[in-house]
Amino acid sequence: MEHPRDLRVQKLTAYGAALAMLPYLLIKIVWTLDGLLGGGLDQGVWEDLNWAQVNGLTVVMAAVGITLALMLAQRWGTRVPTWMVALPAWIGMGFLVPVLTMVISTAPFQSAPEATDPGAELPTWEAVLIAVAFAGTGLGLAIAFPLYARRRWPEAFRGAMSDAPEGAGSTRQLQVVLARRAMTVVVLLGLVQAYWAVGGTVGLETDQLGLRDARWHITVANSAVWALIAAWGIWALTHRRTRLRFWVPSLLTWVSSGSLFAWGAWKGLFTAAVPPDVPEHPFALAAVNQLSTMAGVVIGLTLLLVLHDRRSHLDDRQCAVVVNR
Repeated sequence: MEHPRDLRVQKLTAYGAALAMLPYLLIKIVWTLDGLLGGGLDQGVWEDLNWAQVNGLTVVMAAVGITLALMLAQRWGTRVPTWMVALPAWIGMGFLVPVLTMVISTAPFQSAPEATDPGAELPTWEAVLIAVAFAGTGLGLAIAFPLYARRRWPEAFRGAMSDAPEGAGSTRQLQVVLARRAMTVVVLLGLVQAYWAVGGTVGLETDQLGLRDARWHITVANSAVWALIAAWGIWALTHRRTRLRFWVPSLLTWVSSGSLFAWGAWKGLFTAAVPPDVPEHPFALAAVNQLSTMAGVVIGLTLLLVLHDRRSHLDDRQCAVVVNR
Protein backbone atom coordinates (compact mmCIF):
# COMPACT_ATOMS: atom_id res chain seq x y z
CA MET A 1 0.00 0.00 0.00
CA GLU A 2 1.32 3.40 -0.96
CA HIS A 3 2.17 5.64 1.98
CA PRO A 4 1.36 9.36 1.53
CA ARG A 5 4.58 10.28 3.33
CA ASP A 6 6.66 8.36 0.79
CA LEU A 7 4.98 10.24 -2.05
CA ARG A 8 5.71 13.56 -0.37
CA VAL A 9 9.36 12.60 0.12
CA GLN A 10 9.56 11.48 -3.51
CA LYS A 11 8.22 14.79 -4.78
CA LEU A 12 10.34 16.89 -2.42
CA THR A 13 13.60 15.15 -3.28
CA ALA A 14 12.82 15.07 -7.01
CA TYR A 15 12.10 18.81 -7.07
CA GLY A 16 15.26 19.29 -5.00
CA ALA A 17 17.27 17.37 -7.61
CA ALA A 18 15.89 19.57 -10.40
CA LEU A 19 16.58 22.73 -8.42
CA ALA A 20 20.14 21.63 -7.59
CA MET A 21 20.93 21.03 -11.28
CA LEU A 22 19.48 24.36 -12.43
CA PRO A 23 22.56 26.52 -11.56
CA TYR A 24 24.79 24.07 -13.47
CA LEU A 25 22.48 24.31 -16.49
CA LEU A 26 22.57 28.12 -16.40
CA ILE A 27 26.36 28.20 -16.08
CA LYS A 28 26.74 25.84 -19.02
CA ILE A 29 24.35 27.87 -21.17
CA VAL A 30 26.41 30.99 -20.46
CA TRP A 31 29.64 29.17 -21.28
CA THR A 32 28.18 27.77 -24.50
CA LEU A 33 27.04 31.21 -25.64
CA ASP A 34 30.42 32.63 -24.65
CA GLY A 35 32.12 30.01 -26.81
CA LEU A 36 29.85 30.71 -29.76
CA LEU A 37 30.81 34.38 -29.50
CA GLY A 38 34.53 33.57 -29.58
CA GLY A 39 35.20 33.38 -25.85
CA GLY A 40 35.95 30.45 -23.57
CA LEU A 41 39.14 28.78 -22.47
CA ASP A 42 41.85 27.97 -24.98
CA GLN A 43 44.57 26.52 -22.76
CA GLY A 44 45.36 22.98 -21.66
CA VAL A 45 42.91 20.42 -23.01
CA TRP A 46 40.88 23.23 -24.55
CA GLU A 47 43.55 23.70 -27.17
CA ASP A 48 42.16 20.52 -28.76
CA LEU A 49 38.52 20.60 -27.62
CA ASN A 50 35.84 23.02 -28.78
CA TRP A 51 34.61 25.01 -25.76
CA ALA A 52 31.16 25.69 -27.19
CA GLN A 53 30.54 22.12 -28.38
CA VAL A 54 31.58 20.43 -25.15
CA ASN A 55 29.56 22.81 -23.01
CA GLY A 56 26.63 22.49 -25.42
CA LEU A 57 26.74 18.73 -24.82
CA THR A 58 26.62 19.23 -21.07
CA VAL A 59 23.68 21.64 -21.49
CA VAL A 60 21.74 18.79 -23.08
CA MET A 61 22.81 16.40 -20.31
CA ALA A 62 21.76 18.85 -17.60
CA ALA A 63 18.41 19.46 -19.31
CA VAL A 64 17.78 15.71 -19.46
CA GLY A 65 18.63 15.45 -15.76
CA ILE A 66 16.16 18.18 -14.83
CA THR A 67 13.48 16.61 -17.03
CA LEU A 68 14.08 13.27 -15.34
CA ALA A 69 13.70 14.85 -11.92
CA LEU A 70 10.41 16.44 -12.99
CA MET A 71 9.19 13.05 -14.25
CA LEU A 72 9.81 11.65 -10.80
CA ALA A 73 8.02 14.55 -9.13
CA GLN A 74 4.85 14.87 -11.19
CA ARG A 75 1.99 12.53 -12.06
CA TRP A 76 2.62 12.60 -15.80
CA GLY A 77 5.93 10.89 -15.10
CA THR A 78 4.15 7.60 -14.40
CA ARG A 79 2.68 7.63 -17.92
CA VAL A 80 6.04 8.07 -19.67
CA PRO A 81 7.29 4.90 -21.46
CA THR A 82 9.54 2.82 -19.23
CA TRP A 83 12.71 3.29 -21.30
CA MET A 84 12.36 7.08 -21.26
CA VAL A 85 12.60 7.01 -17.47
CA ALA A 86 14.84 4.01 -16.87
CA LEU A 87 17.63 4.83 -19.34
CA PRO A 88 18.34 8.42 -18.23
CA ALA A 89 17.88 7.36 -14.59
CA TRP A 90 20.40 4.55 -15.01
CA ILE A 91 22.98 6.82 -16.64
CA GLY A 92 22.21 9.86 -14.47
CA MET A 93 22.36 8.00 -11.17
CA GLY A 94 25.49 6.24 -12.39
CA PHE A 95 27.09 9.62 -13.00
CA LEU A 96 25.91 11.46 -9.92
CA VAL A 97 25.41 9.09 -6.99
CA PRO A 98 29.13 8.16 -6.80
CA VAL A 99 29.89 11.89 -6.91
CA LEU A 100 28.30 12.22 -3.45
CA THR A 101 31.17 10.42 -1.78
CA MET A 102 33.68 12.17 -4.01
CA VAL A 103 32.48 15.66 -3.10
CA ILE A 104 32.59 14.89 0.61
CA SER A 105 35.93 13.08 0.63
CA THR A 106 37.83 15.44 -1.68
CA ALA A 107 36.50 18.70 -0.21
CA PRO A 108 39.51 19.13 2.16
CA PHE A 109 41.87 18.89 -0.81
CA GLN A 110 40.20 21.52 -2.98
CA SER A 111 42.41 24.53 -3.61
CA ALA A 112 41.40 27.86 -5.01
CA PRO A 113 43.15 28.94 -8.21
CA GLU A 114 45.25 32.06 -7.99
CA ALA A 115 43.58 35.12 -9.47
CA THR A 116 46.76 35.96 -11.34
CA ASP A 117 47.24 32.45 -12.72
CA PRO A 118 46.41 32.48 -16.44
CA GLY A 119 46.01 28.70 -16.37
CA ALA A 120 43.32 28.77 -13.70
CA GLU A 121 40.31 27.20 -15.36
CA LEU A 122 37.49 27.92 -12.89
CA PRO A 123 36.82 30.59 -10.28
CA THR A 124 36.35 28.98 -6.87
CA TRP A 125 32.67 29.91 -6.60
CA GLU A 126 31.87 28.25 -9.93
CA ALA A 127 33.72 25.06 -8.98
CA VAL A 128 31.89 24.91 -5.65
CA LEU A 129 28.52 25.58 -7.29
CA ILE A 130 29.06 22.80 -9.82
CA ALA A 131 30.13 20.34 -7.10
CA VAL A 132 27.05 21.20 -5.02
CA ALA A 133 24.82 20.82 -8.10
CA PHE A 134 26.19 17.33 -8.81
CA ALA A 135 25.98 16.21 -5.19
CA GLY A 136 22.51 17.70 -4.65
CA THR A 137 21.11 16.15 -7.81
CA GLY A 138 22.73 12.81 -7.05
CA LEU A 139 21.26 12.78 -3.54
CA GLY A 140 17.82 13.79 -4.81
CA LEU A 141 17.76 11.09 -7.48
CA ALA A 142 19.10 8.48 -5.05
CA ILE A 143 16.02 9.03 -2.87
CA ALA A 144 13.33 9.94 -5.40
CA PHE A 145 13.94 7.28 -8.03
CA PRO A 146 13.68 4.23 -5.72
CA LEU A 147 10.40 5.62 -4.34
CA TYR A 148 9.12 6.21 -7.87
CA ALA A 149 10.26 2.75 -8.99
CA ARG A 150 8.62 1.07 -6.01
CA ARG A 151 5.30 2.60 -7.01
CA ARG A 152 5.62 1.86 -10.71
CA TRP A 153 7.49 -1.48 -10.63
CA PRO A 154 6.74 -3.01 -7.22
CA GLU A 155 8.18 -6.39 -8.21
CA ALA A 156 11.66 -4.84 -8.13
CA PHE A 157 11.28 -3.99 -4.44
CA ARG A 158 8.75 -6.42 -3.06
CA GLY A 159 9.77 -9.38 -0.95
CA ALA A 160 13.01 -11.19 -0.24
CA MET A 161 15.57 -12.78 -2.52
CA SER A 162 14.15 -16.22 -1.67
CA ASP A 163 10.73 -15.31 -3.10
CA ALA A 164 12.04 -16.37 -6.52
CA PRO A 165 13.85 -19.74 -6.26
CA GLU A 166 17.38 -20.00 -7.65
CA GLY A 167 16.32 -22.12 -10.61
CA ALA A 168 13.25 -20.06 -11.51
CA GLY A 169 13.08 -18.05 -14.71
CA SER A 170 13.22 -18.61 -18.45
CA THR A 171 16.51 -16.69 -18.79
CA ARG A 172 18.20 -18.16 -15.72
CA GLN A 173 21.09 -19.83 -17.58
CA LEU A 174 21.80 -16.70 -19.63
CA GLN A 175 21.81 -14.61 -16.45
CA VAL A 176 24.42 -16.83 -14.84
CA VAL A 177 26.67 -16.83 -17.90
CA LEU A 178 26.53 -13.04 -18.28
CA ALA A 179 26.97 -12.48 -14.55
CA ARG A 180 30.06 -14.68 -14.33
CA ARG A 181 31.73 -12.95 -17.27
CA ALA A 182 30.92 -9.49 -15.96
CA MET A 183 31.94 -10.37 -12.39
CA THR A 184 35.35 -11.51 -13.58
CA VAL A 185 35.90 -8.18 -15.33
CA VAL A 186 34.66 -5.88 -12.56
CA VAL A 187 36.48 -7.76 -9.80
CA LEU A 188 39.68 -7.37 -11.83
CA LEU A 189 38.94 -3.68 -12.34
CA GLY A 190 38.17 -3.18 -8.67
CA LEU A 191 41.33 -4.92 -7.50
CA VAL A 192 43.55 -3.05 -9.97
CA GLN A 193 42.12 0.31 -8.95
CA ALA A 194 42.32 -0.58 -5.26
CA TYR A 195 45.98 -1.53 -5.83
CA TRP A 196 46.63 1.86 -7.40
CA ALA A 197 44.75 3.64 -4.63
CA VAL A 198 46.97 2.16 -1.90
CA GLY A 199 50.17 3.05 -3.74
CA GLY A 200 50.79 0.37 -6.36
CA THR A 201 52.65 1.53 -9.45
CA VAL A 202 52.29 -1.29 -12.00
CA GLY A 203 50.30 0.08 -14.92
CA LEU A 204 51.29 3.67 -14.15
CA GLU A 205 53.73 5.96 -15.97
CA THR A 206 56.94 6.16 -13.95
CA ASP A 207 57.54 9.78 -14.94
CA GLN A 208 53.99 10.78 -13.93
CA LEU A 209 53.89 9.32 -10.43
CA GLY A 210 54.13 12.81 -8.98
CA LEU A 211 50.61 13.48 -10.22
CA ARG A 212 49.18 11.04 -7.67
CA ASP A 213 47.79 13.56 -5.22
CA ALA A 214 45.22 12.86 -2.50
CA ARG A 215 42.30 13.57 -4.83
CA TRP A 216 43.59 11.06 -7.38
CA HIS A 217 43.92 8.34 -4.73
CA ILE A 218 40.39 9.01 -3.46
CA THR A 219 38.96 9.04 -6.99
CA VAL A 220 40.58 5.73 -7.89
CA ALA A 221 39.49 4.18 -4.59
CA ASN A 222 35.93 5.36 -5.19
CA SER A 223 35.93 3.69 -8.62
CA ALA A 224 37.27 0.48 -7.08
CA VAL A 225 34.51 0.42 -4.47
CA TRP A 226 31.73 0.82 -7.04
CA ALA A 227 33.23 -1.87 -9.27
CA LEU A 228 33.29 -4.33 -6.36
CA ILE A 229 29.74 -3.34 -5.37
CA ALA A 230 28.65 -4.19 -8.92
CA ALA A 231 30.35 -7.59 -8.64
CA TRP A 232 28.65 -8.40 -5.35
CA GLY A 233 25.28 -7.12 -6.51
CA ILE A 234 25.08 -9.17 -9.69
CA TRP A 235 26.35 -12.24 -7.81
CA ALA A 236 23.62 -11.83 -5.18
CA LEU A 237 20.90 -11.35 -7.82
CA THR A 238 21.84 -14.40 -9.86
CA HIS A 239 22.66 -16.79 -7.00
CA ARG A 240 19.98 -15.63 -4.54
CA ARG A 241 21.76 -16.99 -1.48
CA THR A 242 21.33 -13.93 0.68
CA ARG A 243 18.55 -13.17 3.14
CA LEU A 244 18.47 -9.51 2.18
CA ARG A 245 15.39 -7.84 0.80
CA PHE A 246 15.44 -7.95 -2.98
CA TRP A 247 15.60 -4.18 -3.39
CA VAL A 248 19.03 -3.92 -1.71
CA PRO A 249 21.16 -5.77 -4.30
CA SER A 250 18.93 -4.64 -7.18
CA LEU A 251 19.32 -0.96 -6.33
CA LEU A 252 23.06 -1.23 -5.67
CA THR A 253 23.51 -3.14 -8.93
CA TRP A 254 21.46 -0.50 -10.74
CA VAL A 255 23.63 2.38 -9.53
CA SER A 256 26.99 0.61 -9.80
CA SER A 257 26.38 -0.73 -13.33
CA GLY A 258 25.25 2.75 -14.41
CA SER A 259 28.40 4.20 -12.87
CA LEU A 260 30.64 1.73 -14.71
CA PHE A 261 28.98 2.56 -18.01
CA ALA A 262 28.56 6.32 -17.60
CA TRP A 263 32.02 7.16 -16.28
CA GLY A 264 33.76 4.58 -18.45
CA ALA A 265 32.13 5.93 -21.61
CA TRP A 266 32.58 9.59 -20.63
CA LYS A 267 36.26 9.29 -19.72
CA GLY A 268 36.92 6.97 -22.63
CA LEU A 269 35.46 9.48 -25.07
CA PHE A 270 37.51 12.41 -23.83
CA THR A 271 40.76 10.55 -23.25
CA ALA A 272 40.52 9.29 -26.83
CA ALA A 273 40.05 12.86 -28.07
CA VAL A 274 42.71 14.45 -25.85
CA PRO A 275 45.26 12.24 -24.02
CA PRO A 276 45.10 13.46 -20.40
CA ASP A 277 48.01 14.26 -18.13
CA VAL A 278 47.38 11.50 -15.57
CA PRO A 279 49.46 8.86 -13.75
CA GLU A 280 47.89 5.89 -15.60
CA HIS A 281 49.64 4.46 -18.65
CA PRO A 282 47.55 5.24 -21.77
CA PHE A 283 46.90 1.55 -22.51
CA ALA A 284 45.95 0.84 -18.89
CA LEU A 285 43.63 3.84 -18.82
CA ALA A 286 42.00 2.86 -22.12
CA ALA A 287 41.53 -0.71 -20.90
CA VAL A 288 39.92 0.42 -17.65
CA ASN A 289 37.52 2.77 -19.43
CA GLN A 290 36.52 0.32 -22.13
CA LEU A 291 36.12 -2.65 -19.81
CA SER A 292 34.10 -0.52 -17.39
CA THR A 293 31.76 0.56 -20.18
CA MET A 294 31.19 -2.97 -21.48
CA ALA A 295 30.82 -4.48 -18.01
CA GLY A 296 28.28 -1.82 -17.07
CA VAL A 297 26.15 -2.69 -20.09
CA VAL A 298 26.34 -6.44 -19.44
CA ILE A 299 25.47 -6.07 -15.75
CA GLY A 300 22.63 -3.69 -16.57
CA LEU A 301 21.18 -6.15 -19.09
CA THR A 302 21.54 -9.01 -16.62
CA LEU A 303 19.66 -6.98 -14.02
CA LEU A 304 16.83 -6.45 -16.51
CA LEU A 305 16.65 -10.21 -17.14
CA VAL A 306 16.50 -10.86 -13.39
CA LEU A 307 13.69 -8.34 -12.98
CA HIS A 308 11.79 -9.83 -15.93
CA ASP A 309 11.96 -13.37 -14.57
CA ARG A 310 11.13 -12.25 -11.04
CA ARG A 311 8.06 -10.39 -12.24
CA SER A 312 6.89 -13.41 -14.24
CA HIS A 313 7.45 -15.74 -11.28
CA LEU A 314 5.63 -13.51 -8.80
CA ASP A 315 2.73 -13.01 -11.23
CA ASP A 316 2.43 -16.78 -11.78
CA ARG A 317 2.49 -17.41 -8.04
CA GLN A 318 -0.18 -14.78 -7.45
CA CYS A 319 -2.37 -16.34 -10.15
CA ALA A 320 -1.92 -19.78 -8.56
CA VAL A 321 -3.06 -18.42 -5.20
CA VAL A 322 -6.17 -16.91 -6.78
CA VAL A 323 -7.01 -20.16 -8.57
CA ASN A 324 -6.58 -22.22 -5.39
CA ARG A 325 -9.06 -20.03 -3.61
